Amino acid sequence: MLALLLCVPAYSLSDSEYLRMRKSNADFARADKRLNQVWARLKKSLPKSIFSQLDKLQREWIKSGRDDDAAALMDEGYSRAEAYTIATNDRADSLPKIADDLRDSIGRKRTQPQQQPRKTPAKTQPSKQPTRQPEPEPEPEPEPEPEISSQQEIEIEGEYQNEYGFITVKIVDASSNEAEITASRFVDETHWTARGWVDGNTLELSDPNYSACQATLIFSVGKLTVEISDTDDWNEAISPDFVLEGVYRKLGN
Repeated sequence: MLALLLCVPAYSLSDSEYLRMRKSNADFARADKRLNQVWARLKKSLPKSIFSQLDKLQREWIKSGRDDDAAALMDEGYSRAEAYTIATNDRADSLPKIADDLRDSIGRKRTQPQQQPRKTPAKTQPSKQPTRQPEPEPEPEPEPEPEISSQQEIEIEGEYQNEYGFITVKIVDASSNEAEITASRFVDETHWTARGWVDGNTLELSDPNYSACQATLIFSVGKLTVEISDTDDWNEAISPDFVLEGVYRKLGN
């Protein structure tokens, strides 16, 4: 499976424990899905500069904050699954407020006036009438960036193939744009499965519960481009006999 093995402390919720809890506990699965929906909305609405800061905070929360929150709840008598469910729901509630605080903080830094040094005129020089400088012409407003093709314009579901193997893409939850991929290589018919969330024409095989993006799938008309993240956990996936990374042609086009 393409799931990323996280380098986290022993007391943290491991990748395998997280997947087992999501499969076996419906309340935790709903809370985790809700957190990912909030995350996807924020990623679409926030400027990149603010989202990058939010992403760093979220990684820290996954690394230690989530476990600290759950541990405090378990001290109050909640079970492990209950504690992680409550902590996940609380994080989904707090993420928009954290994003607003980051936006306000950046706005205050931009609007804070800078104190200019006071100039003392030389006594030996007569005072001069200040010359009015021409006002600068207003800068033209930047043209809006073209919107990324939506999922309706580019049908991402289907089979994609290149000389080394093929990838099958399927939407498993339309409400949250959750998709599942199965990648198969021709050399030994090994199959790899992973899930992620579609954003426009991009599918990232990661979510707030992982510390780094595993792979990015970029869809265009009749084509799929796979970019692998630079991490040691993907040594087998990017080895010469697998060759997941690259360009795939959509079958049937």
